[in-house]
Amino acid sequence: MPLTHREGLIMYWCEGDRSEESRTYRAALTSTDPKSIKLFVQWLKEYYGVEKARMKVRLHLYPTSNEKAAKDFWSTELEIPLINFTKSWTKPRGKSGGKRIHLFGICRVSVLSKMLLHKIISDINCEFLC
Repeated sequence: MPLTHREGLIMYWCEGDRSEESRTYRAALTSTDPKSIKLFVQWLKEYYGVEKARMKVRLHLYPTSNEKAAKDFWSTELEIPLINFTKSWTKPRGKSGGKRIHLFGICRVSVLSKMLLHKIISDINCEFLC
């Protein structure tokens, strides 16, 4: 079931990328959960008219990950072509921090657009903070 505009704003507010660097030029969401990422992709398309061709996917992998299998998995789940995938980042050995290692890594979907980012933030402010 697709997200409403309001639900998507809440999701982005809670789970969207928060780094200062990211918040200046792109709207992005990172997760290990394919359902969350899929909902985000659908929400961007439905409410902001973002075509999948504009979406970039970056994977954060572990030394034991199979990059091809991970890319194939996320490409299939999100219905985003492999051409949209940027260079994967692999955590250095021993740097998993004792956390659970996810078979297909951590996925970030982003759209390089200050205008989109500012529109989403403005919508969050108008919806919840006004």
